[in-house]
Amino acid sequence: MNLATRKYNFIQEVINIDEILFEKLEKLLKSNQKDWCDELSSDEMKEIENGINDAKNEIFISNEKVMNKFSKWH
Repeated sequence: MNLATRKYNFIQEVINIDEILFEKLEKLLKSNQKDWCDELSSDEMKEIENGINDAKNEIFISNEKVMNKFSKWH
């Protein structure tokens, strides 16, 4: 049996499962998905946290100033 047939058969079975089993299947599928931030180094995570803290403390350059500075390339 090829993969396409197996997927089709699986979908047919999923259509008929009860809510409890469906919720378990959803959790299983979601648990296998990686979040992009799981692959960041500790240095990269620190930089992101620094950026968030700077934004909270209003330490940033406005988008308008950045766009004006780089408008000659845009």
